[in-house]
Amino acid sequence: METPSQIVAKVFPGIVAHIPQTLLYWFLPSVLALFLGALLCWARVSSRRNPLYWICTVSISFFRGTPGIVQIYIVFFGLPKLIWAIGYDVSDWTAGVYFIIATTLNLSCFMAETLRGGYLALDRGQVEAGLSIGFNRAQNFIHVIAPQTLKVALLNIKNLEIDMLKDTSVAYTIGAVEIMGYANRMISLRSGVGQLWILGTAAVVYFVMCAVLEVVFNLATRRISRYEEAAR
Repeated sequence: METPSQIVAKVFPGIVAHIPQTLLYWFLPSVLALFLGALLCWARVSSRRNPLYWICTVSISFFRGTPGIVQIYIVFFGLPKLIWAIGYDVSDWTAGVYFIIATTLNLSCFMAETLRGGYLALDRGQVEAGLSIGFNRAQNFIHVIAPQTLKVALLNIKNLEIDMLKDTSVAYTIGAVEIMGYANRMISLRSGVGQLWILGTAAVVYFVMCAVLEVVFNLATRRISRYEEAAR
């Protein structure tokens, strides 16, 4: 009978080999959600007479108020039928593509509200100061509004990104293979023998990745603070 150390030694290389795929399922939705979330945020801080305000508000409420796993299943089973109805065949798309689409939509809504909170917390005096020194609206956004909003929202963005990294573990439910998908496959092949040690190994790898991500965000926060102090 295998010892725990032997079980870990067998599955650990495979788990490590699936780290790049896991990071891909985290990185792409994170980048896409930042841009889409910024657009949703813009609509949310616009006038309520703007139809986009209500469309985005309802969409955000839906994605924030329904389980992420349900959204993944809706995209996985529903999107191919929707695209097929307009004349395109996406049968060659992998499960990972649907996972990225679903998580991008979900994360964008949370990102939008996080950015909106940062925007509403802005010191309006700084915005007016930017305009008073000759910045146009675009320059004021790039040099004043965006940096200040990100600074205020950075802590919440860090929490969202850590949650997103952990949530890649549900990708296996639609057949996308990452760390948890590989661990689940190993458990099935071994008929459940040593499943606690396999899951524990996967958990440690997730923990290390999340810890590294937290350190990166903390360093970014300190760098922004030092930059602001030097600019004063």
